[in-house]
Parts: sequence; C-alpha cells; structure tokens
Amino acid sequence: MTEQKKTLGLVRRLIAVDSRSQVASTPVFDPAVTELSGWKVEFIDYEDPAGTLKRNVVARHPESLSRVTFAGHLDTVSSTGWVRDPFNATIEGENLYGLGASDMKGPIAAFIVAANATPAIHRPAIVLTSDEEAGKQGVREVVSRSVTLKEFAPSCFLIAEPTSLKILRGHRVDVAFTINARGIQAHSSTGRGVNANIALIPFLNDMRDLHLLLRTDPSLFDQQYDPPYCDLNFVIDNYGAFPNTTVGLATCRIKFRYSKSFDPQFVISRVRESAERHHLELEIRPEAPPPELPADHPLVVQMEQLVGTKAGVAGFGTEASEYSKLAPCVVFGPGDIDHAHKPTEYIALAQLYESIGLFKRLALELDAH
Repeated sequence: MTEQKKTLGLVRRLIAVDSRSQVASTPVFDPAVTELSGWKVEFIDYEDPAGTLKRNVVARHPESLSRVTFAGHLDTVSSTGWVRDPFNATIEGENLYGLGASDMKGPIAAFIVAANATPAIHRPAIVLTSDEEAGKQGVREVVSRSVTLKEFAPSCFLIAEPTSLKILRGHRVDVAFTINARGIQAHSSTGRGVNANIALIPFLNDMRDLHLLLRTDPSLFDQQYDPPYCDLNFVIDNYGAFPNTTVGLATCRIKFRYSKSFDPQFVISRVRESAERHHLELEIRPEAPPPELPADHPLVVQMEQLVGTKAGVAGFGTEASEYSKLAPCVVFGPGDIDHAHKPTEYIALAQLYESIGLFKRLALELDAH
C-alpha cells in the first residue's frame, strides 16, 4: 500500500471516531496506536473537570536514537452546523471533508505514516493529546507526567497544526477570564427578582472601552502579527434563561490573546480592577508564555532551509506554549487554519500528500542536527 493510501485510510478511521472535546477521548487513540505497532507506547490518562475520561499518548520506537518529537491533538470542536455527516470522511473534488480533517486528524495521519516510513533509528517520538480545543489540560498532563519525555529529553517539537505548510516560529497565547454576576431568579412579572445582567452591564462597558483601546492605539500593536492588535473577545451566558425570568446568574467569559512583545499585566489589571469595582466574581487562567522563537534561532533556520520558505508568526494558539517548557517548538503542517472550526472543514488532498514527504525529510534532517 502506498504512503498516500495509508494516510488516507488512517485519516478516515480517525475522523470516524467522535472526539469532540466534551466526550471521552480514549476510542480515538485506538486507530493511531494500531499504526504504531512495535513502538513503546505510554498512556497518560486523566479525568477532565466534568469527570470525563481523557487520554494522551507518548510513543517512541525502541530502536530510535532521535530526540525530534512530532506532536498533535486528536480532540475536535463541536459538530454544530454540519450538514454532511461530520464523522464520515468524504472526498469531493480535490478535498477531503470531515470534522477534524485539517485540525488536526489529517496532519496527524500524515506524520504517523511518515514516521513509520523513516528508518527506525531516526524515527521521531510522537505525542498525541486530548483537550487542546478546551483548555489544553491534555498537554499539561503530558509535560508534567510523561516518563518517556523525561528519559528521552526532546531536542525540538514539531506541532503539526494546519499552517498550509508554512513555518510558524511563534504565536499568541491567551488569558481566560470568567466573571460572574449574581442576582435572584424569579418570574419577571412578580418584581421579586434581581436581574444579574444589570450588575454585569457596567463591567461590559469597561470591556468595550478596553477592546476598542487595544484595536486603536498603535503603541499597543505588534506589527509582526496579522492583525497587529491584541484580541479581547467576550461572550455572555445566561444559562438558558427566558425573557420572562429574571436572570439569577450571568457569566462573562473573555479570551485575551497577546504576543511576546506585549505585557499582559496591563489588561489583567484593567479587568481585575473593573470586576472589583463592580463587585463581581473573577477567575483568571493564564496560559504559558508565548512560544516565540527569534528569527535567527537554529531550529528556525534549519526549518527554513529544509522547507524552502520563511518562518512567520500567527494569531492562533497551539500546544507549543506548553511544549516550549521542554524544548524549542515550531508549528508546521498541511491544511488551512481558515478551514478549521467550520461546518465545512476540509483538507486539500494534494497538500496532505505533500506533507508526508516533508515530514519524512524533517524527521531525518532535524535529527541529523
């Protein structure tokens, strides 16, 4: 069987398994582990905050001397809005459609096939995780608990997110804020309730001002990025309350994205001050620092020489923020991030197949350095 057919078969099997972040993830690892027959496989299982069983896998071939590590996540976003079956990989024209096709079951299938086609002594380690789309608990479990990664310290990580085969040497990370306003739930006609949204509104007005400031003050921009401004995005949750009910709990969730050049304490302080002034409950959950390598870093230079393109940066986040605690990271893979998280998600077959040879070359050449 050709490498292209193997890759296509594996990505079909991976897409066929529901691995949305809210469901148990152990089944989706079975097709991947089957392809890693003969490898030493470490399972790192855990329960997420909802008590759902999740799995991570760290695999290393017993004959390999390589310290290169290929990494990716097998969870996906929700299937909301899909018209075709999201778990049935279908080919239309030159594209393969399915939930996770580009983000990132396609890239993972390609690098597993590539790793198995590489001489055993040069085969990279492989790390597969859960919950990247829902807080990155999986990769944090791996970084803190993996015996394999402690025994065979990686020299570098290649995270195969969909970058259209462009090299990313860094990206933004985020700080997550959860703000709760409490009221008294009652039938709205009685006048006995207290609407929690009323307490939240002054805070939201402050967030609007901060959102606009970040987008309009050039002194807060990082011109490496597109867009150059930091993103402050918020959503409001009334937990299904109807208009005839005064809201007992209103929750504002904010994701603030920033790059390495930006001090996040400026925004954190503004959010904290506003929450305290308006007597709201506040939880702050920062990610690890931005994993941005300098343009002249040896790993970046090697990647540019091997792939033949210049490295850049991106606004979206990846698990590189956590893996960079262990070794330098680059992000590189087939598929377009603009096609991810959509009910029409797909990956171009030509790019998927091209990546197999590139992953093999990277496994060999990065190991040689």
